[in-house]
Amino acid sequence: MSTTTLTRAWTDVDYRAGLATDELDKLHHPAGDIDAELNELFIQEATAVSTQCTQQSIANVRMCCC
Repeated sequence: MSTTTLTRAWTDVDYRAGLATDELDKLHHPAGDIDAELNELFIQEATAVSTQCTQQSIANVRMCCC
């Protein structure tokens, strides 16, 4: 699907309503597959190894999460 058709389908409600079922199946979100991107980001963050230790100072006592 061309960029022009994709843009028009997402911005013109009447044009989108006139698309055939097979054309609607080809109509992807202009920003891409958001769910797949979020899942990939979550997996990367969940499996990342931290190289920095977060330290907090509470009443002059240093606490580390390591």
